[in-house]
Amino acid sequence: MTVSVHFDASDFDRVARIFARLPADMQAVAFRRAASRTRSVVERNYARFASRHIKVAQRLIKERMRSSLDGGAVELAVRSTNIPLHEIGAAQRGYGVHVRGRGRYEGAFIPSTSARRASGYVLKRQGASRLPVEMMFGPNPAHAVVRTPREYEDLLGEIARTEYRVVLLQQVAYLLSRD
Repeated sequence: MTVSVHFDASDFDRVARIFARLPADMQAVAFRRAASRTRSVVERNYARFASRHIKVAQRLIKERMRSSLDGGAVELAVRSTNIPLHEIGAAQRGYGVHVRGRGRYEGAFIPSTSARRASGYVLKRQGASRLPVEMMFGPNPAHAVVRTPREYEDLLGEIARTEYRVVLLQQVAYLLSRD
């Protein structure tokens, strides 16, 4: 199976010519709206893709995302924080803790008498019983990008390019129809 990619540069030239004829204030409005829309679409698609990739809810990934619109670039950053197991739905079992979709963590426990029990944190004793316990965490959305950067770059880049062009043309048409 062969994949063929074809770019038609005439669309970009046409958009550039139309955009150059617009007054500066309309250009700024059209750019701002197109970039904002592109940012939200990239965020949504990243959360959807990463959710399937690391098998957690999209909302947990969205909570760890930060995106910004800076000049001519839309930047999406995913904070490097692990998702605590209690947010994924950890449950105490006889052998340890079970997390649906992630398996079992033998020897781990949800504390029985503390504020952490109320919040559902999962802990595990490291070594002998006299040693301290450590909190356990689940997957990290930022590490998924580090492990397979090409997949994410290709997906998000293509979405951003196509979405930006379409929304920019829509905004130009809308702004010209208003005047």
